[in-house]
Order: sequence, then C-alpha cells, then structure tokens
Amino acid sequence: MQYLLTLLSQRRLAAKILTLIVIVLGLLALKHLPLAEKPRFDMGEGVIRTVYPGASASDVESNVTSKLEKELLSVSGIKEFHSVSEAGVSEIEFRLNGGLADPDAVYQDVRDAINRVSDLPTGVTDAPQLVVEKSYSLDFMVVGISSDLPYEQLRNRAKSVELALRRVEGIGQVYPIDLREPEFLIALEPAQLKRYGLTIDEIAQFIAERNVLISGGRLELLQDNPELITLAELNSLDKLGEMFISFQPNIRLRDVAGDITDTFEKAEAYGSMNGKRSILFDLRTDQQADVLQTSSDVKAVLADLGRQFGDDYQLGVGFDLANEIQAKADIVRNNGLVGLGLVLIVLALFLEKRIAFWVAVSIPVCLLGTMALLPSLGQILDAFTLSALILIIGIIVDDAVVVSDKIMALVEEGQSVPDAVKNGIKAVFPAISASILSTMIAFIPLMFLPGDAGQVMYVIPLTVIVALCFSFVDAMFFIPAHMQGVLSKTKNTRGVVSSRDRFKPIYQIVQWAQTKRKWVLSGAAALCIGLGVYSYNQLSYLFFPTDGAYLIEVSAETDPELSLDQVWQRTQQLEALIENTPEVASWYGEVGTPNSYWIISLTPVNSRERNAEDLVEEWEAAGEEIPGLAQVEFDIDAGGPPAGRPVDIKVVGGTDEGRNAMADDLAAFLETVPGTKRVNRDLHDRQPRVEAILQYQWLNFYGISAQQVGNIIKYAVEGERISRIFNGEEEVFFRVSLENDDKTLFELDNLMVRAADGSLVPMSKLIRWQETTTASQITHFNGERVIRVSSGVDPSVTDPLKVFDQVTAAFAGKDYQGARLVAAGQILETQQAEQGFSVALVLAIAGISILLLLLFDSWIEGLLVLLVVPFGVSGALFILYIHGQVLSFFSVIGMIALIGVMVNNSLVLIWHFRSTMDKLNPNNITAFIVEGTKSRVRPIILTTITTVVGLVPLAYGLGGYDNYMSPMALVVGWGCVISMLVTLLVIPSLYGYILQWKVRRQQQATMDLPPASVNS
Repeated sequence: MQYLLTLLSQRRLAAKILTLIVIVLGLLALKHLPLAEKPRFDMGEGVIRTVYPGASASDVESNVTSKLEKELLSVSGIKEFHSVSEAGVSEIEFRLNGGLADPDAVYQDVRDAINRVSDLPTGVTDAPQLVVEKSYSLDFMVVGISSDLPYEQLRNRAKSVELALRRVEGIGQVYPIDLREPEFLIALEPAQLKRYGLTIDEIAQFIAERNVLISGGRLELLQDNPELITLAELNSLDKLGEMFISFQPNIRLRDVAGDITDTFEKAEAYGSMNGKRSILFDLRTDQQADVLQTSSDVKAVLADLGRQFGDDYQLGVGFDLANEIQAKADIVRNNGLVGLGLVLIVLALFLEKRIAFWVAVSIPVCLLGTMALLPSLGQILDAFTLSALILIIGIIVDDAVVVSDKIMALVEEGQSVPDAVKNGIKAVFPAISASILSTMIAFIPLMFLPGDAGQVMYVIPLTVIVALCFSFVDAMFFIPAHMQGVLSKTKNTRGVVSSRDRFKPIYQIVQWAQTKRKWVLSGAAALCIGLGVYSYNQLSYLFFPTDGAYLIEVSAETDPELSLDQVWQRTQQLEALIENTPEVASWYGEVGTPNSYWIISLTPVNSRERNAEDLVEEWEAAGEEIPGLAQVEFDIDAGGPPAGRPVDIKVVGGTDEGRNAMADDLAAFLETVPGTKRVNRDLHDRQPRVEAILQYQWLNFYGISAQQVGNIIKYAVEGERISRIFNGEEEVFFRVSLENDDKTLFELDNLMVRAADGSLVPMSKLIRWQETTTASQITHFNGERVIRVSSGVDPSVTDPLKVFDQVTAAFAGKDYQGARLVAAGQILETQQAEQGFSVALVLAIAGISILLLLLFDSWIEGLLVLLVVPFGVSGALFILYIHGQVLSFFSVIGMIALIGVMVNNSLVLIWHFRSTMDKLNPNNITAFIVEGTKSRVRPIILTTITTVVGLVPLAYGLGGYDNYMSPMALVVGWGCVISMLVTLLVIPSLYGYILQWKVRRQQQATMDLPPASVNS
C-alpha cells in the first residue's frame, strides 16, 4: 500500500487530469440532477380510496371500509392502518413494517386483498383505488380555475386545463377536485309510476338493458370482413325520452319521468383556492421530474390558457412546493457560498498561496465527486443532501490540511521534496485512514434510524460517507502529487511554509497547561460535568420543532344539517381570516358537509416576523367566534417528518360509550397539564338519520327481499348510476331518481314494490320510519373504532413524551369498557427516534473503540482518544442552551455525527506521540508532551477553523436560516472548537500522566530484576 501511494503521488499529470475529470463529471451531474424537497425513498405507505356516492358514513363503514379492512388484516407486512368513513367515500391509509426486503410484494398482496372483496355495493361503480406513496409522488402543486359563469362553462374550460396539464413533462398524475362527471338524470314521478303499474327499479333495469353497444365480431365470408355490432346506445336526451318501457299500452320513458336532463353529478364538496370557488387540480410529479422546472412549465401553461380564456376565467396556484424548495435551495446555496469563501480565506491566510490553492481544490473535488455518484445511488439533489454537503465543506479539507502540513513540516526539517512527500504520506496514512473511518463509523448507524424521520435522514450519512471517500483519495493521492509539483518548482522550499510565529501564544498556553496539569484536568472535568448537567436540565425538549414551518393544515367541522351552499357561506368567514393575514402566500381546500379542510402556504420564514405558532394562536381565537363551525383544528406542518401534532393520542376499541368517556376524560386531563395548548378532541357531530325498519312478516308474505326494498329507496332519494355511454371525449352516466319535490317520506310510502306473484305492494306496508342520528364521520385504527385527542406543546415547559408519560400514569388501571390509549404522530416518532439514537450511539462508540484498539493495540490510548466525546457533547448542550435552541432530532443527529469528527484531532495527536516515542526522555516527560503538542498546533487549529467557518453560515443563518439543519451545524461547529481545546490542553495532560505511569512501571520492573539479569 505504501509503495502504491508513493508511486501515485509521483504522477503529477495524472493527479491533475483525474482532478479535472472528477470536477467535470460533477458539473455534468449537477446540471442534470433534479431538485426536490426530500430524497427519494419508498415511504412504505399507501391509501385505498373507494367512492360510494350517496352513502352515509355508517353505510360506508359497514359495506365498504370494514370489508376491505377484514382482508387487510390477512396481509403480512402491514404494520398498521387507519381509515376514515364519511358520506360517499372511504379512505384507508396503511403503513408497512420497516426494513421489509420486498415492499413491492406487500403492495401486490394489498392489491390482491382488495380484489378479494367481491361484494361491494352496486353503488360503488369504480373499483377501490390504491395509491402507493413515494417521496417523489406526493402533491407538489395545486392549481385551479374559477369564474362567475355557470358551472357547465367553467367545467368545459377546466377540462381543457386538465388535458394541458397532463401533457406537461414531469407530471405523473393529475387529480381533479370538484370536476364532476356528466350525467343523464332521469327524474321519475311517483304518481306516473303508480298509474302505469311500474316500479322505479324496473325502469332502471329497462334503461340498463336498452343502452348497449356489443361487438359481434367480423363477418369473414363477406367482402372486406365488416365488423358486426349491436348498437343501441341512448346517446341523446331525445333517444332516452322516446325509449319504450312498455307496449301494453305503449309507454315511453318521458311518460313516467318528470324531467330528463343533461347535468352533472351531485357536488360532494366545493374546491376553494385563495378564497374563490374553483375547480382544482392536484398535481404529482413522476420519478424523474425536476420540481422547479415542472412548476415553471405549469405556470407557463396556465398563463397561456389565461390569455386564451379571457377575463371571465381566473387561473391560479393554491400550493406550489417549488417555492419552498427554491427558498431552501437558496438558503443552502447562500450559506454554502459564504462558508466556502470563509474556508478559502482561512487557507490563504495560513498556507502558501499555491499550496492553499490545491488544498482548496479539495472542496470542489469532494463535493462534485459526490454529486457525480448520487444518481448511481438512486438519489437526487434535495434540501437534506445539499445541507449535508455544506455540513462537510470544512471537514473534507481537514485531511488535505493534515497531509500538506506534515509534508511542509518535513521540508522545514530539511528533507528533500520527494522524501518529504514519501515520508509524510507514510507518517499520516494510518492516522488519516483511522480518522476517516471513525467519522464514517459515527455516521453509518444514522442510515438505519427507524420511522419517517429515519428515511428522510438516510441521505445525510450517505452523502457524508461518499464525500469522505473522495476526501481520502484526494488527501492520499491528489494533494501529495500537487504538492510535489509546487515544492519542486520552488527554489527556497523553506519559504513556502507560512511562519509559525503567529502560533506562539498558543504554544505558551500549551506549555502552561502542562505545568498545571492537575488544575487543568480538574477544571475541565468540573466544567464538563457542571455545564453538561445544567444545560441538559435547562434545555427544552422538542424533537420536531415548527419554528420554520411553511404549511398549516386546517380542518373544520360544521353542523351536519347545513347544506353544502350554507357550509360554503360559513367557511368564507374563516377564509377571510386567512386572506387578511400578510404572512399567507396562498391556500386551497375542499369545502364539504360536514367536514372541510385547507392547506395554507406561508411566505418564506426568513421574510416574515411571525411564525406558524403565532398565526395559529391568532386564528384559533378568531375562529371561535365564527357561527356554525363546530370544531376548527390547526396542524402545523414543518415540511419534514413526522406529520401530526406534538401530542397525538388515539383512543382505540372498546364500546362506544367507554371510548367516548375515555376521550372526554383525556381531553379534560390534557387541559390541566402545564405546557399543553390547543387541545382538540374529535367531535364528529351526529347528523339526523331516518331508518327504514323492515316489516319482515310482510316481506316474507309477498316474497320481497330486503335488498329489493333498499335498492328502491336508494334509487328514489340519492339515485343510482345504472349505465353509461362514451360521447367521444368522456363517459356520461345514467342516473335514475325521483324528482326533488317528491323526495319526501310521504312519497316514499306510496312507491310500489313488485311482489313475487307480480302484484304491486306499497312501500308503507313493508317498512316503518324511525328518526335517529348517526356519526358524520367514523374512523378506525387497525379495524377498531377510534377517537383522536391531540394538542400542541410549549417546549419551554414540557415535551410530547413527558405529556404522554403523565397521561399513561393518570389513566393506568382505569377501565373504560375495553378502550385503550395508543401513541401516534410525534410521540411515536420521538419514541422511535430515541430508541434509534440509543442504538446509533452505542454502535458508533463501539465501532470507533474497535477501530482505535486495532490502530493503537492499547485500550488505554484508545480510551484516551474517546475522552474528547463527553467534553464535546457537554459543550454542545451548553451551546444549544445559550443560543436558545431546543434539544431536537437534528441537534441530536449533530451530536452523534460530532463523535466521529471530534476524535480525529485527538487520534492524530496520540498517533504522533506514539510515532515519536524514540525522542522521549523519561526524565523530562513534560518537554516531550509540550513539543509533540506544539508540532500539532498548526494543523489542529487550521482544521478546526476550516470546519467551523464552513459551518458558521448555516449555523447562524447568514445566508438564510433552516430550522432543521442550522441546529446540526451549530452543534458540529462549536463541538469542533471544544474538541480543539480538549485536544490541545486536556488530552496531552492526561497522556503525560499515562507516560509517567508507564515509565514508573518500567523503572519498577527494572529494579525488581535480579542483579545478574540487570547486568546482563
């Protein structure tokens, strides 16, 4: 290996060519890499959505959701699922177990489970839709079109918008909102049905059997092999009205129908965009899309269509993820450029300009080399990848600085350039290898953190490890070759090295510390323990802070008795609050009865004075005064994992009475817990319901089935789709119903039902009506009914885990008829993260310990190197405290990453002591320690400064503040400063005591030998 490194270091031309190749490949990759918010990964989640028009929440739960859930319970690999059943729709969200070898196989099992449900109601005309959620296929943009013109004209324009959007490169899926499907509505008259002796279900059957288009194949015996079809499509209102439904006497459909109209399906919800009723389009990218470019293309399409449509139509954007991605990219870019500039200034100040140039070239080599490899690793450029690259700007030059400093030191001692290069590589190779490996070992466990946060975080250690590999190649091959070229062309090689005089004050401090070892060690230990314990106790604990949030999710529940138009009027007051808030950039939503929701996009965090918490508190206070809104809940989405409120608890299972009692008590208890705020308990107000109580004795007597009665009621009130045609552009459905004026209990009683003997029986003889109430929305967790209770927290007072511990203690031993508490949201993610961090910390320290043991073959020296860790962690906690930060997920990530970075300087220092042990004078250990430490002062200070100045812009937001990455940079940056102080002052002092102990033992062993053995 040594021969190979020496040989490579002599290939100056090859080093320059390879350096150029890496930079060019990186630039090419940078040009083509798409930019996204999050890295690419399988989220292990999916949604099963089933539309059941006209059905109540309980009907959807019983006939759709429960049947699908029963099959999902048999699928191996599903961790949990959560369902919502509400009027007309069922949604089941499921999550897979982590670490599955083949998630696609589980998704296929889910599809098979869905297909096994063969007895869904006839009203479910479309099969349940499974959407597998990938990090790149989430909605990135919501656009819409609005107008004061009638809905039919607006819809025609909206179809043009939809087609144009589907043609935009980069868009994978387009989900319309409030783009209702066209229908032929046949509104029957009960009196006419009774007059002609017909039933509503018979009319539906006549239409379905009459409207056909059947291919009969080809007539091969005839010329040209013509295709034979049976064409009996009812493709116009005239044909539909003239259709014969009886010939004794001749009765046409128009004779029993009060009206036959060309209309659209009934609206289940209205789309809302920036306060205007709109038809919306939820856009998802495909796998290769660049979000910024796709967003720009979509806006160009909207602008072009706007010019074509004229002033009667308004096209706009309700949500655009590209804005946040661009803002984050600007923050990363600005901080990166500032950090890079500071690193270059430091190198220029401390190194000769030509050597500083090649050391500085290490930065683009490592960064661009990493970018060149990202596509082959299945990754793209996202906010986390870019932040990871900034995180290591200063770190990746450390090895180049160490190598160049060692070579220059040997040149100062009078060695020839070739010998200095060869011996310099030989001297630092083991330590450099171990330091890079130790940093990798610290980052590797972070690749396997559990939960959503772990999946997002995966790319940070991956990026760092790849960059460190390039750093090693650069330091061991490129830098020596470049330096050999620079030093060989310099006549006075001693003049190449910057003066060490500027470090004299540091040398004096080092020397003083060795004369005051006892006081230095005592003071350092006291500071470490005192500051660490004090800071930890004072720090607020919130793993996922929301101070940088840019999205707020709003849900509202209204009186179930209100019509959709009435709900729209009520919610307009809430939207007025949003519109009058200057920090709001845009918003969109769906207004339904009784549940509505909105997604609010805020302006970039660096451009506003108030954060999301401030806005939510203001809106909540104002929202309480809006009449007709039973419950308004605000969830702050910080743009990263996990979703949900800080305190999110599910009350699962048991009886309805027990579950409701437990949820009420839990909500009341949370109100009393110090530090909780905005406590919400799912209410789901009950809405009125009329039940048809079947008279089974008469059903049996007449030979009429319950299904037959239920179908007639469904036809009469909600209507039922019975057939369809294709008009050349889209499908048009046929719906049979009663006229709106006839949808009363009186008219329903007079509807006729065909008995088994052919006679007609009035509905009033078969059923009795009973008024009751039902839930407007029914939620399940793993097949059991559930109520959600949630709240926010004040991180200066408490944290989600403390609150959950208090809840667990308060409700322990209480019986609520089988109901139980299940943690969700941030509580669950925090629990998983804590467990993952514990494992990662143990693995990192164990791995580094094994590496140090292999390097030094001494557990004492290995332990001495690791002693820098508690000092660094204690200092990091203190830094977070004095900067007013909370102890968050990303700050803990920074501490674990800091372990690998901190040991580098102490590792190289101890290795230097060992390699110069032949110079040790047992009678003057202090001088040996001082001289050894002084020889490492320059590289240690230089590597620390380059690391710190590379992180300072991100840590303090000089180019824009990022609430996730800035705390990590703050921890690593200041941790390196503390590591430098410990390495220069504490580690040498301890090593001095170790050497004294070793010398004493050696002298004692010599004295214990017999005289003959000593003389020999």
